[in-house]
Amino acid sequence: MRVETNRFGVVEVANDRVIEFPWGIPGFESVKRYVLIEYKDGPFQWLQAVDEPSLAFVVCPPEAIGISYRIPPSRLEPVEAKTQEEVVTLSLISFDREKNIIRFHLKSPLIFNVHLRKAYQWTMEQQEARESIELPQGMQWEEV
Repeated sequence: MRVETNRFGVVEVANDRVIEFPWGIPGFESVKRYVLIEYKDGPFQWLQAVDEPSLAFVVCPPEAIGISYRIPPSRLEPVEAKTQEEVVTLSLISFDREKNIIRFHLKSPLIFNVHLRKAYQWTMEQQEARESIELPQGMQWEEV
């Protein structure tokens, strides 16, 4: 399959690499199909929309910054997974070029069923985040 992108030109990808987001990603609900494109040798990848050349997100495994998730069974159901081992979690990354800051969107990871190629964005409230996100040793939640 040929995927047109604004960043990489035309990219050839196998049909079995397409990941479906049945509900889209919040703010982009009408865009349902994406592919992961490797970025150099680091932990970052591009989540490129198949049907929208200008839409791509930077993602990386949460382990790259020492984060892990305890995903409750109810959060596995949307991707038809029974155990956490059936899914891969990626964090959305955004860049504030003015302030030279990288933001990891910890409370809204992407959950992928690797076998079904189905995914969604899990958005957590503060309490759910505290129960589900394992912070690196020495790091603590700040009271807001």
